[in-house]
Amino acid sequence: MIIFSYNFLQIILFPIFFFIAFFRIIFKKENYTSFAQKVLCNYNFSELKEFDYLIHFSSIGELNSIDYLVENLSSKKILLTCSTMSSYNLAKKKYQKYSIIFLPLDFKWNINKFLNHIKIKKIIWIDSEIWPNWLTISKRKKIKNILVNGRLSDKSFSRWMIFSSFSKLIGSQYSLIIAKSLEDKKKFEIIFDKNVFYYGNLKFYQKLNLKNDKKNIICFASIHKEEYEKVSKIIENLNLDSIKQIIIIPRHIHFISKLKSIIKDDYSNKILIIEKFGENNSAYENSKLTFMGGSLFDHGGQNPIEPLSKGCFVLSGQFIDNFSEIYADLENLSLAKVLKEKNFEEIGSIINKYIDMKLNNEAKIKDYFNFNIRQLSSIIDKVEQC
Repeated sequence: MIIFSYNFLQIILFPIFFFIAFFRIIFKKENYTSFAQKVLCNYNFSELKEFDYLIHFSSIGELNSIDYLVENLSSKKILLTCSTMSSYNLAKKKYQKYSIIFLPLDFKWNINKFLNHIKIKKIIWIDSEIWPNWLTISKRKKIKNILVNGRLSDKSFSRWMIFSSFSKLIGSQYSLIIAKSLEDKKKFEIIFDKNVFYYGNLKFYQKLNLKNDKKNIICFASIHKEEYEKVSKIIENLNLDSIKQIIIIPRHIHFISKLKSIIKDDYSNKILIIEKFGENNSAYENSKLTFMGGSLFDHGGQNPIEPLSKGCFVLSGQFIDNFSEIYADLENLSLAKVLKEKNFEEIGSIINKYIDMKLNNEAKIKDYFNFNIRQLSSIIDKVEQC
């Protein structure tokens, strides 16, 4: 009944959605290719005939999780699909030998059209991608749905618990679920009422670039627009005489003008704002400290693995519910610090203490990544056996 209501509502609202999507082209949040593929399911199907795997990543975060799968799956007949312009553009550079397209949105008619033209054996969904029509229709067509690196925030978990019968229906559409943490494993087992596996987090598959002789540079990474004012106030309380440079990486680059308007002139010469995708690693490699965004308001934090892989000491605000296990591990190893303080002056004071510290974390970081990477081979085994 819920699926019927979901599809009925889609039919009613599709004209509105169509015009919203079209206006997104005007504001450069979509282009004609993404619009045609996502909304109209318009492809050159002659170039997309048969694949063993469809791997779907919604955004750049999920794109950075698929490297291990693409490199280690025995079959290379892989179709890569995404949802955002930024992930599409980056994927085209990163995986030039593979077909990369936008996945049709969860409209029943488009999914049927897509799967009637393209033969797919298994669909691998990354992270928190749960699309009701895609799951039910693909299973009906004997395609196996696999959720890998599955993540479920506390808010999403609470919502799924309200609709327990619908949750179990959705869970039954998956042939295999592999969570990214033990905590996520428990959540999925509760809402989906089925066995869920855990073999580590795909994001640990990183190229390490570690050095202890870093200069006093701090990077504020994945900063949401809700945090711009807060980060500015933290910067006001930093000892700028001890800091060579401050790098800010906004979570969404289309809000950069707002960020620039907040930065004060008296310290703007110290600040570098990253305005293009794909430059994060360079910023992490140069930074001694990285403060992860999404943690100064009730968002759940951002993943600290990437800056850690470049040798940064990681700092975070108090809101880290989505990554609490990782931060607990890192704090135990003295590789990160979660700041519980709400006062910006206190946060700035703590950063001032850490910026002058001598890094000596190479061995610990290598051991931590090696331990987590060793588990990942079981993900490939399970996916190929499914």
